[in-house]
Amino acid sequence: MQPLGYRRSIPGAGDSGAGKAPPDSRASRVIARALALLVDRVVTVQGMRPGPRTTEIDAELVMQPLVRDALRQLTARSREAALRCRVIEGQLVLEGVPVERRLTEDDPLLGGLLHRLLSLGIGTVTVRQGASPGELLTLASLLSQTPLPGEAPIPLSGDTPTTMNRAVTADEPLRELLRSWSVLVTREPPGRDAVREAVRDPMRGTPWSVAAIDEASVTMSTSGGSAVAAALTRLAAARTDGATVAAGDLLVELIDNAERRGDALTIESIARAAMQHVHAVHAGGGRLGGERIVRRLLHRTSLQLLATRVPFTTERTVVLELMARAGDAAVELLVQQLLSSTESQARRAFFDSVVALDLNATLLIDLVRDSRWFVVRNAVALLGEMGVDQADTAMLPLLAHEDDRIRIAAARALMRFGTAKAIQGLHGVIDDRHPEVRRIAAAAYGLPGTGPGGARPQAARLSAALDKEPNDDVALEMLASLGKLGSADAIQRLLRIAQPVAAEPGERAVARDAWMRIAALESLVRARGGAVLPAIESLVGDADPEVAAAVMRLRASLS
Repeated sequence: MQPLGYRRSIPGAGDSGAGKAPPDSRASRVIARALALLVDRVVTVQGMRPGPRTTEIDAELVMQPLVRDALRQLTARSREAALRCRVIEGQLVLEGVPVERRLTEDDPLLGGLLHRLLSLGIGTVTVRQGASPGELLTLASLLSQTPLPGEAPIPLSGDTPTTMNRAVTADEPLRELLRSWSVLVTREPPGRDAVREAVRDPMRGTPWSVAAIDEASVTMSTSGGSAVAAALTRLAAARTDGATVAAGDLLVELIDNAERRGDALTIESIARAAMQHVHAVHAGGGRLGGERIVRRLLHRTSLQLLATRVPFTTERTVVLELMARAGDAAVELLVQQLLSSTESQARRAFFDSVVALDLNATLLIDLVRDSRWFVVRNAVALLGEMGVDQADTAMLPLLAHEDDRIRIAAARALMRFGTAKAIQGLHGVIDDRHPEVRRIAAAAYGLPGTGPGGARPQAARLSAALDKEPNDDVALEMLASLGKLGSADAIQRLLRIAQPVAAEPGERAVARDAWMRIAALESLVRARGGAVLPAIESLVGDADPEVAAAVMRLRASLS
């Protein structure tokens, strides 16, 4: 059995799953500054529009030139790397590297971002590489809030529960302020006593103490009453096999009674105490007695009751460690709870727990063929998070599903897998009717060695799709992927787009939008570096001031 917390091939929180670079604090700093700029623009635009505060992203806000420009910059930066940001003791930490306080004081963007995170009580902001523009704008909207004294930010949630980084996903789901496929924002964790923290995370190998066990389990209120509390007290103090067996006899009887009553809270309190006892004695006296209690808790009825407590327990790591011993059966029970739950926070807790256990992929692959759309979407999202890349064959037909939600979930999961089969399947949906599917498909074209036989995919189909693409964000993704392809055809297409007009032979010249020309220029620089300097030089003094400014910036970056 795989140990709790083991992941097959899950990339980091900012990865899409294929060919990603290791975390880089410098890249995170660039993204953090771009995010701060977008937040500043959103605040400016919202300040010009009187009315009550809202977290809704309306079309008018999105179309404001100031906001659109900043959103395009942030989206472009997010294509290249992830953002993992934390606030620790009032200091900004990017990719685990603290940002010098002097820098946040001298840099108005980083300083402004830190101030907002502190004022909103936010502890972590995690953004996956390749996050969609809509997700990034929702994040900026959250950060643009100005809470009243004592007021917390309004929680937001995405349509698909997903784990991005188990290291930053807290056991208390109510701390989440925003959760979507690529973005996770959590509130600053409250201070905890050091002993309590040690009890909380046994996987770190921290020594356990009798006092800590007493605090965590014995004082827990249970419907089993004083009999349970007395038995747990005996177990906490037991350090010989005889004493542990005696305490275990009482607890096994109490487990039987709790199962008959359907008393999940008592089952949880005994499970926590038993696991904590096993850790406390390690290989010493009382280990076998503790293991006997744990084995009794692995009976299906106890596991069913324990599964219902997952969203509510303050010691989820301990509970899941016990459930992991049941293997596939535990995952089956958690999936049942996930599919039957009607409360979003509970669904997230079950979802995260299935991912943490990382077991029973066969069950999830079978659910991909279920007739209920929400079952299929949850199964697809779980497989994607668990990195079960052998599920790509079962998932590929979903790219043709009639339900947009399922096609989007399948595209995201296949992008996470990053297998040749998955990416080639995504190439085939570049003409999908939903813009998010097309955006992911366009991003898949930019991954190296994903064409037939490991070759680069052909640029012709991507270029043809760009000609008729109505969505600006998808078009930007296509331009970025043309630059990543870097083939002669792709470079020639980008050069034509960068020009002031599009003048195909025999066709009337059509003016290009500035943002599209700038994106083409940036893709050219990423693809060929200084080799495209003559083309950039030819646009110095361009009639469009935005393009002219971009040309000067790009020329300076190449010098």
